[in-house]
Amino acid sequence: MKHTRYLLLICLLLTACGKSFLDISPEQFQKEGNYFKTADQFVQALNGAYAPLQGLYTGSHWVLAEMRSDNTSYQKNTGDASGFAREELDEFREQDDNSFVYAYFNYSYNGIARCNTVLDHLSGATIDATIKTQITGQASFLRAFYYFNLVRAFGDIPLVTHEVTSTSDAFNVAERKPAADIYTQIIADAQTAIANLPDAWTNAKDKGRAVKASAQTLLAEVYLTQKQYNNAVPLLRAVMQSPNGYTLLPDYASLYTLANKNSVESIFEIQYMEGSSNEFSDFMYQFAPYNAGTSITGFGLYTGSGSGWNIPTQDMLDAYEAGDKRKDASISLSFTDPNTSKIVPYVIKYKTPHAIRYQTASNFPVYRFADVLLMLAECLNEAGFAANGEAYTLLNQVRQRAGLLPKTSGNANPALNVSTQEAFRQAVWQERRVELAFEDHRWFDLLRTGQGTAVMLAHAAREKALKAYLVPAAYTGIKLIYQYPRREVQLMD
Repeated sequence: MKHTRYLLLICLLLTACGKSFLDISPEQFQKEGNYFKTADQFVQALNGAYAPLQGLYTGSHWVLAEMRSDNTSYQKNTGDASGFAREELDEFREQDDNSFVYAYFNYSYNGIARCNTVLDHLSGATIDATIKTQITGQASFLRAFYYFNLVRAFGDIPLVTHEVTSTSDAFNVAERKPAADIYTQIIADAQTAIANLPDAWTNAKDKGRAVKASAQTLLAEVYLTQKQYNNAVPLLRAVMQSPNGYTLLPDYASLYTLANKNSVESIFEIQYMEGSSNEFSDFMYQFAPYNAGTSITGFGLYTGSGSGWNIPTQDMLDAYEAGDKRKDASISLSFTDPNTSKIVPYVIKYKTPHAIRYQTASNFPVYRFADVLLMLAECLNEAGFAANGEAYTLLNQVRQRAGLLPKTSGNANPALNVSTQEAFRQAVWQERRVELAFEDHRWFDLLRTGQGTAVMLAHAAREKALKAYLVPAAYTGIKLIYQYPRREVQLMD
């Protein structure tokens, strides 16, 4: 049975510009006939394609990409059980109508629909050629990025590459396509983005937009996910040789300060700003213990289930080596739960000064230079192991900033001795975990490396031993992709 509230249908039609029998807007309103005429109008529409990233990352991306993994869980709220949808996702017992899965799907296809509209209208536009090229690159990057998140989360999904202007069009494109087809489109869009994006933006107001290195890093991660290591290597080297001069900041903790938003280590990050524009972030509020009062944010937390999420697990705490500076820069152990008298660790990467309650300006990092170094190290090792070769140098660059000794082949210290391809593979995976903790990489890393089931079964056993309150259904089945939203299944009935 077909309903009128299908999520994909709504997402796609929200940006449609086609005429209808009810199209009675006055001529001074912006619509299909008088919009997409000037470069400014295209830039405004492109900004709309960026916009869903903000809601995606504050609302559901961290739930599906980080809290799903062994890195984080939640603080049991003894006073309000209304956060069950997130608890279910953490414990692999969500249903196909989970609201956070819907939100992930919704924001992503909203972004895709807006990219499609921009690209379709851009093809025949008579605007400045340089601006046209830049918009093509950005819209192509964004569409590839949205699809990459979706295909990793759901597998087979609808592939929509043109503006949807009618209900019948929406139904026609709602059928799921094989994941291989989605990856083909992602690669094509990323290649278009690389060919059209500038190395850097000269105008300060454009800071935060995708650049060539953003698309190169995205495509490299796609190839890494597909185990096409030799295809990823030249892209990662190109980022390292970028005229932007990407490098590691000397101090890991400084990465997350407001002064270092879009720093020389940043390749792409989601932009937020404090104030009444409704473009603020609130990560520090969601990740604070729910009963912390004003002690963490400086303002009172809302009552209910809005906080206590993405709480670092014991697994995560144990993953850090002694002396790793990244631990104290990422996690605080300063809060003791008055109900249990136990320390509740919480993420502090996004804890920044702000003047308005629940409105912070913390950006969210998507791609950093450290990520590029570790991806290249992984690719070189997979393409051909070389003891103490370049891959070791890349790995140890990241470790050195963290205050750790290098890992080498033949090291007299067993903890630092990495002498085989498999040992190096495990070393770089471990380094990714602690370097990129709470930046939404862990779950997808587990999937692409084939560790998902084994790691999460072991994690489940430890969680059950630590948490007497877990329901019997918790972790009973480790699902590697999310259930396709029920409304979308009904759409095809």
